[in-house]
Amino acid sequence: MRGRIRSCLALALLGLCLTGFTSPEQQRNISRPEQELQQMTCSQLWYLGEKIRADGGVCPRDDRARQAFFRNRTCVSQDERVLVGEVKAYLAALRGIATAKGCPDVP
Repeated sequence: MRGRIRSCLALALLGLCLTGFTSPEQQRNISRPEQELQQMTCSQLWYLGEKIRADGGVCPRDDRARQAFFRNRTCVSQDERVLVGEVKAYLAALRGIATAKGCPDVP
């Protein structure tokens, strides 16, 4: 019981520490210009969106994302609120492009 409580507290603290943090990998990925996003396929947009979410500690939405990004890591939250504003804005732009292209499953 104590071990479980400690694990929960450790994850909660990790989540608090990660809130407001942009990893170097995330920063690199959200630096892609809009023109590059518009040239990507739906699969590439899905992968990039899930990669950005995973790098921010957001739990995967489905088995495809879980298999692609969470074999050797844990997630912090189901909610994208743990991501910084810059990352959330980039994901919104990515989703807008995906919607305009008719991509069915971009996160």
